[in-house]
Amino acid sequence: MTAATTWSGSLHLSFRLLPEEKRSGHVEPFLSAHGKTKDQVLASLPYDAARAKGGGGSPNARRYRDGKQLYTTAGLLHEEDGVVHVTPLGQAVMRWLPHLTEANAPVLGSYAVYSLAACQLVNPTRTGRSYADGVEVFPCSFIWRAMLALDDKISSEELNRAVFKSTDEASLSDAIDSIAQARDEGDPAVMGDPVITGSSPNDRIISWISIASFGYTLIADKAADAEEGGTYYRIRPAARRVVSRAAAVRFRHRSDFTSVGEYVRYVSRMAGLPQPTPLAAAA
Repeated sequence: MTAATTWSGSLHLSFRLLPEEKRSGHVEPFLSAHGKTKDQVLASLPYDAARAKGGGGSPNARRYRDGKQLYTTAGLLHEEDGVVHVTPLGQAVMRWLPHLTEANAPVLGSYAVYSLAACQLVNPTRTGRSYADGVEVFPCSFIWRAMLALDDKISSEELNRAVFKSTDEASLSDAIDSIAQARDEGDPAVMGDPVITGSSPNDRIISWISIASFGYTLIADKAADAEEGGTYYRIRPAARRVVSRAAAVRFRHRSDFTSVGEYVRYVSRMAGLPQPTPLAAAA
């Protein structure tokens, strides 16, 4: 198997926290799953019985695998010894869910951004181990830096043809330059061929955006792009300061993680969340 030098399109799921009425139905089952087994989580996931495996039995096991991969990539949970472990960041998101709005989302985002900024393409997960030597990419930070350099916006095509080819800081700069040139010339071909092809490539692109946007709390969905007909994802004005600060942080790229759990706990720890105040014992 050839080691990868472009970003993987292996994510099959995305997540949304905002707006509340469009919140992904799998968010709560996964983020409330601390201490549960795969089968317990799978049984709690929403699904269409008519489309389930066997035509109405139970959710397909792939729904658990896809969700686990998504939330592990975002530093919200991992599975160890057959049990789900929700990280402190994942638990904080769960506590915020009943109260989360566009107005207060930047408060949660001010913590989440530093975990997202620490996420690496190269990590101990199966996909994370598939990259070539020398790939040093922090995917969320790279997406943010590109957007901040390009009028706070980016399109799916620009991600797929340019950003997803970046393997380090220098190549990210080249990607930004090629996007700027393509915009000036009105010619996407300037950026080269797309990385993710085949059926439904946009679904794989959305997965990365859902993580970098932290469930669309930091970045607005392109469907809301009234200025240019749904072309661009845009950094939310209220979140620009926290995104800019996190994008400026240069984490050391690490290759010494010994397990998925160690990596995910590290990512979650970078949020710097305050420790919850212990509940007082009953008198």
